[in-house]
Amino acid sequence: MNRTEFVSRYGNVYEHSPWVAERAWDGGIVPGADPAPVFRRIVERAGQEAQLALLRAHPDLAGRLGVALTAESAAEQAGAGLDRCTPEEFAEFTALNGRYVERFGFPFIIAVKGLDRAAILAAFRSRVDGAPQAEFRTALDQVHRIAGFRLAALAERPAPTSTAISYPDLHALVARAVRAAGASEEHADAVADLIARTERDGYRSHGLFRVPSTVAGLRSGFVNAAPRPRLLPSAPAVVDCDGDRGYAPLAYRVALPALAERAAAMGAAVLALHNVNHIAAMWPEVEWLAERGLAALACTGNFPYLAPHGGRRPIFGTNPIAFSYPRPGGVPVVFDFATAATARGEIMMAAREGRPAPPGVGIGPDGEETTDPDAILAGAQLAFGGHKGSALALMVELLCAGVVDDHFSIDAPSNGSYVPPGGIFILALSPERIGGARTVERAEAFLRRLETEPGVRLPGARRHAARGDGPLQVDAALLAEVRALAEGGQAR
Repeated sequence: MNRTEFVSRYGNVYEHSPWVAERAWDGGIVPGADPAPVFRRIVERAGQEAQLALLRAHPDLAGRLGVALTAESAAEQAGAGLDRCTPEEFAEFTALNGRYVERFGFPFIIAVKGLDRAAILAAFRSRVDGAPQAEFRTALDQVHRIAGFRLAALAERPAPTSTAISYPDLHALVARAVRAAGASEEHADAVADLIARTERDGYRSHGLFRVPSTVAGLRSGFVNAAPRPRLLPSAPAVVDCDGDRGYAPLAYRVALPALAERAAAMGAAVLALHNVNHIAAMWPEVEWLAERGLAALACTGNFPYLAPHGGRRPIFGTNPIAFSYPRPGGVPVVFDFATAATARGEIMMAAREGRPAPPGVGIGPDGEETTDPDAILAGAQLAFGGHKGSALALMVELLCAGVVDDHFSIDAPSNGSYVPPGGIFILALSPERIGGARTVERAEAFLRRLETEPGVRLPGARRHAARGDGPLQVDAALLAEVRALAEGGQAR
C-alpha cells in the first residue's frame, strides 16, 4: 500500500480530516500495524487550533444543518435513525445545536453506534450545558470513539487490489482500447485524454471505469466512430455545435475555443452542443475555460435514472452541474457534482465490488429506500437535498433540452450501453468584460480570505493536489479488463 492508497482508505476515519492519515503515513507508520493509537497520538499532539478545525469538520446530526455527510457518517446516522427524525425531533435537534455551537464553537459530536434517537437527544440535552473545556475534551473523545468503530469496520473489508501504471501508459492504453472498437485516431485520443486526466485526479467512477461502456457504445454503432463535429450558423453570443453522434471530448476540441473567443469578446457566450454523447466528468471543460480567464457553468442530461422528489419512477437524469472561476497564477475554483445524491458510477462500482451503496441514495423497484446497489440500478436514484436537488435536476433538463433543443432524459434512446446521449449547455462569462478590470482581483482577495478559515478547502484544491509525476494506482482487475479491450477482447 502506498501513500495515496493509505490516505484513500483511512482519510475519512476522522470526518473530512484526511490530514490525520497523511501525517500518519509521512511519520512512517508500520504497514499492517494498528493505526488507531497512531491516529490518536497525531490528533492529541496536533494542538488546539487543529483539533478545533477537526471538530468543526464534523457534520451536524442528520447532516441537514451544516457540513455534508460522508458515506461513513451517513451509514452511522441512518443506523441510529437520524435520517428519519420527526419534525418535532428535528426542531429540537436544531434548537439544541444552535445553543451548542454558540457555546462551544463546533457541532455536537457523539458516537451513535448502538444508540437510538432518544438516547442521542438525552445526551445532547445533558452536554449542551457543560463546561467549555470539559466539553471540548468530551467531543475529542467521541471523535476517537467514532474513529475506532470505523477502523474496526475497515479491518473487516480487504483493501482492493491495485497496480501501478504511468500516466502516459494509461493514456496510450485507453486510446488503444477505444481505437480497437473502431474509433478514429483523433476520436480515440480525445476520449483517452479525458479519461486519463479524470483517473489521475482521483475520480475513479469517471475514469478508467468508463472505458468498457465507452467501447460498448462504439461497438453498438450508436456512437459514430469517426465523427466530424461542426459549428452551425448561430446568434453572435451562441456557439451552436453538432457533435455528429460522437463523444463529447472530440466536439469540445472544435467548440470550446470558439466559445472562449466569443465570451472574451462579448463578455458572455453560450455553447449549445447537441447530437453528442457525454462521458466521464464535467470539470475538464469548465476548468479549460477557467484557465483562459473565464467563469463557466456546464450541465448535461442523460438516461432517466433519477426519480423527482416525491415520485417513484425515474424521469430525470443524474444531471451533473459543473462550475469554475479563474484564479490568475493559481488553481481555479472548480466543482462538479451530480444532482443525484451520488453519481451513477459510484452505485455501479458498489455493485461491481459487492458492497452496499450509501443510505439515502436510491430506491428499489418497489419504491422503498435501499442500500442494495443492484436494486437501485433497477429502481431509481434520489436527488441530493430532497426537493432542492430535484429542482436543480429539472433546471438541467430545461437548459439541455428546453434551451439546447436536444431530448429530455426520459426520452433518451436506449443504445445498448451505459453511454448517455443528450444535449450539453455551457455558459462562459468574462469577469473582466462584465465587472471591470478589478473584478478578478477582488474575487481573488475574497478567495484567499476564505482559504484562511480553519477547516475550509476550496473546491478543486484536493483534486489538483493529488496530481503528481509518479505512477497512478488503479484497480488491477479493471486495468486487466481494459488491456483485454485494447487487444479486441470483451468486457466482463
